[in-house]
Amino acid sequence: MKVLLSALACEPGKGSEPEVGFRAMLAAAREHEVWVLTASQSIPALERALRSDPRAERIHLEGIPFGVDAETIVHLNAVGYHRRYEEWQRLAADRSLELEARVGFDVVHHVTLASYWTRAGVAAVRKPLVWGPIGGGVDPPLRLVPELGLRGMVEAAARVVGRPLIARLPPIRRTQRVASLILAQNPGTGRRLRSRGTVKLLSNALAVELDGVPIPKKRTTDLLFVGRLLPWKAPILALRALRHLRHPRAVLRFLGDGPEQSRLEQTARKWGLSERVQFEGWLPRDDVLSAMASAGALLHPAVHEEAGLCIAEALTLGTPVVCLDHGGPAEIVGQWRGRPSALVTARGAEATARSIAAAVDRFLLHPPEPASGPVTAGTSFQDELLWSYERVTAASPG
Repeated sequence: MKVLLSALACEPGKGSEPEVGFRAMLAAAREHEVWVLTASQSIPALERALRSDPRAERIHLEGIPFGVDAETIVHLNAVGYHRRYEEWQRLAADRSLELEARVGFDVVHHVTLASYWTRAGVAAVRKPLVWGPIGGGVDPPLRLVPELGLRGMVEAAARVVGRPLIARLPPIRRTQRVASLILAQNPGTGRRLRSRGTVKLLSNALAVELDGVPIPKKRTTDLLFVGRLLPWKAPILALRALRHLRHPRAVLRFLGDGPEQSRLEQTARKWGLSERVQFEGWLPRDDVLSAMASAGALLHPAVHEEAGLCIAEALTLGTPVVCLDHGGPAEIVGQWRGRPSALVTARGAEATARSIAAAVDRFLLHPPEPASGPVTAGTSFQDELLWSYERVTAASPG
């Protein structure tokens, strides 16, 4: 089978969306010949990663300029990102039609940085389209919006009002209309879709593979927050939970940076928590995974998370996860049944923080047994993608 894969973010060793694109490419190449549209800046890293991979002979890399590297893509502000994203998708549409005329594809797949309110340039090719995993449909719980601060409240309002309106624009509606199979990351996004095709739940966090990461025999009392310090990720809620923690030696480590850091630092001083909070910025991926493997728990209180790859990484390493029972995290936790985790009901800020703290105390006072090795999810990301290709081509009249 000949597959056209649109993966704007596609690069190994970066985590997040670039890792999803890389794993989707390898999954497709396990059985098929694949043409990959991706950011030009990622091509050298992909070529290095594929040098010793037997699947390399079935992978054809097609670079399209984006302007920034794969890691920076997810760190652009909203206006800058969407301007570049739309331009890249227009270029991808032109390139995909050129390739279609030369190659003649059996299936087209748009993956990474995909949401129900953005379009897929490769939808221009009139072949069975697999779209996703896509997100963008989870709204924040209203009772937690005031916790996000002024900037966060404005962003939340813009999200709730703006995204459904943008989704009505003709290029986006066309993508939904022509998709043969849509992979939705969570039920919240699934409910937004208006498509003739089939909708199936599949979180992109299931693409995580962590073979080779050493798992320690004993856990620390460190609590990790991994990711950009943005209002919607609610790092302030993790800090608030620290106030109610009973364990005296627990330390909250923020691995990442962002515009919320100054607010967090000021609040930590105000609440007398400065000695129990560490701001470590961005660390190399190996260092993050090592810290995660030994941590007492991962805190992920984001208010409108579509998936959350760090949740899947922690569960793969056997590290307890505490997150909100809202949006994508619940879908991920369900894939690691029996592993230590706690889904906290989103209520008011103080009540939610107390529930987070109570869950953390349970894990710190009674640490779970370390895993003997990486724990796999109940659903295989690779198998699901390959099944998707088989399904849409079998159903196609052509």
